[in-house]
Amino acid sequence: IETIGRARYLPGRAGASLSCIKNILDVKRSRFSSQRVDWQKVVTEWAAEDLFGTSDPQAPKFHHDAFKRLVAFGIAERVNSLGVAEWRKEIENDIDQLRWFVAYRLQSTKKVYSKLAHYEHLDRLREATTVLELALWKSDIDRSAPNGQEERDVCRVRCGADVVVPNVL
Repeated sequence: IETIGRARYLPGRAGASLSCIKNILDVKRSRFSSQRVDWQKVVTEWAAEDLFGTSDPQAPKFHHDAFKRLVAFGIAERVNSLGVAEWRKEIENDIDQLRWFVAYRLQSTKKVYSKLAHYEHLDRLREATTVLELALWKSDIDRSAPNGQEERDVCRVRCGADVVVPNVL
């Protein structure tokens, strides 16, 4: 991927290299899905190398479209695991809208990964508060042993989740 991504792009030929990278990534996803790659580390290192250079200042850099696709591929599974569609869409839009040219690459990469980590944290909090609310509700139901649906609804209102959950957050 790095060799193809850093290949010199000739006018009209960038699509061929991007297509090769896409094929490699598709094969990785379908045939080697059990092998984990720390894409955040790899992509961030490539961004830093492109920005700060290597021992060879003439070394080719990743084409901005290839780099953008690598970022998107590297976070696809994490983005898809987010429970809020609006967050997924926002990250996908960021990838499309951010500047991926060499001078902005490291900054854009860090911004995407930072936002993704923030949303993953919020997602875990959202799930935890739901479990907490259910536990409080069940505790109130067990204490009062309601007979019907109306009494269960009353237990939900008086279980205290509306006070406890915001104070936990």
